[in-house]
Amino acid sequence: MYLWLRVVEFTSISLAVLLLLCVVSGYGMLYPRFFRPLGLTYRIFTYLHTHPLLRYLTTVLAALHGYGGVVILFNRYLRRYGMLRAIAEALGLVIALAVIAISTAIELALLLRW
Repeated sequence: MYLWLRVVEFTSISLAVLLLLCVVSGYGMLYPRFFRPLGLTYRIFTYLHTHPLLRYLTTVLAALHGYGGVVILFNRYLRRYGMLRAIAEALGLVIALAVIAISTAIELALLLRW
């Protein structure tokens, strides 16, 4: 459980920064005149908002953060129910791996232009 607590701590800050970047770039695309005095243009915000690495990192960090949170919560509240906790953690792992696999497949397909 200590490992997953560290994973949640690590991913929380980087995930917050990536999500802030996504939100600010989205607002920059909607209201480019607001950010023009800072030297930021619609083109810059569009590039940031649609960058594949930003999308992929956000998805992977969100999946890791979510699974780590699930493990911590289940260890805390289902401590006495070992089998139920193991099933719930396995289900959480399957969901997190599915999210990462789907994101990887989509980004590779976009990269290779299938």
